[in-house]
Amino acid sequence: DRFRLIGWTGPRWGDIGPYPSHLLTSYYAIKVYGPGHVIAHNAIAYFHDAIGISTYGTPEKDPERQASSIDIYNNDIHMSNDDFIEADGGVHNIRVYQNRGVNAFHGGYSSQPIFGGPVYFIRNLLYNVQSGVAFKLDARPAGLFMFHNTIIGEQAVRSPTGNMHWRNNLFLGRDTPGRGIAAWAHATPHYSTDYNGFRPNKGVEQQYSWLAPARPGQLLYQSSREDWRFFRTLAEFQAATGQEQHGRELDFDVFESMTPPDPANRHAVYHAMDLNFRLRPGSKAIDAGVALPTINDDFTGQAPDLGALELGKPEPHYGPRWITWKPFYR
Repeated sequence: DRFRLIGWTGPRWGDIGPYPSHLLTSYYAIKVYGPGHVIAHNAIAYFHDAIGISTYGTPEKDPERQASSIDIYNNDIHMSNDDFIEADGGVHNIRVYQNRGVNAFHGGYSSQPIFGGPVYFIRNLLYNVQSGVAFKLDARPAGLFMFHNTIIGEQAVRSPTGNMHWRNNLFLGRDTPGRGIAAWAHATPHYSTDYNGFRPNKGVEQQYSWLAPARPGQLLYQSSREDWRFFRTLAEFQAATGQEQHGRELDFDVFESMTPPDPANRHAVYHAMDLNFRLRPGSKAIDAGVALPTINDDFTGQAPDLGALELGKPEPHYGPRWITWKPFYR
């Protein structure tokens, strides 16, 4: 109910603003805990969080009660007050893939935290997250693999992670004033990032932000500003860190047709039916990725394309398979 799901919840919000008669009664659309769940082909709109793993602090000692072996895929999500999908509190063997999220106020795909992993985010779409939190990587998550996601926005989170790896993603900035396109915060020496594409925001000096241990044995779960390094261009970042040796800067012309969200209009609402995430033949995103066994074996060109949608392959069906009209949320 779009007229009642405002987003205020809990006792501290009881008297907030003009909304006391519109308190949130359905916080999550789908919420699970424990092992062995499959959450697929749902259409979700106007919830605080669309899909989430319940987070109860330290995982259960009994492996059969831990949040593990969970698949979340092909869901279509519109208008989340907080996040599209939260893997928060997950332990291992969790896959979040081929989901589409449009309009979230706080974050897109969350891992706050992950207790060791592996957790995979693969071929997800994201559009219009005003905060710059495409992936919410808070509370020291560990064991994350980000492959082939298309992000129309920034990845500006600076919370430390462990065992974090990025491949074949697209990050295209919206020219948000003062915000860089990408930040990596590594608390441990176990990390890698390469074969990703970036569209920097115009007029920003600190475009790429980097945190990683500088000496053997160092851990940076508690860091200071002096531990961070900032770069204006991808070339400077590559030379200084040795990462993203096959990464590239590109622009919105990699798509057939794509207009970014307006950063000056924080409350604008966009619709998936108006968005085209398909890549343009011959663009800088085509054949620019790296082969990842079992992830992109079916690529159509000389090498995998960047982002969620491979040129020449059919788009996934987001949402219920019996819904053949769109959009579902109007």
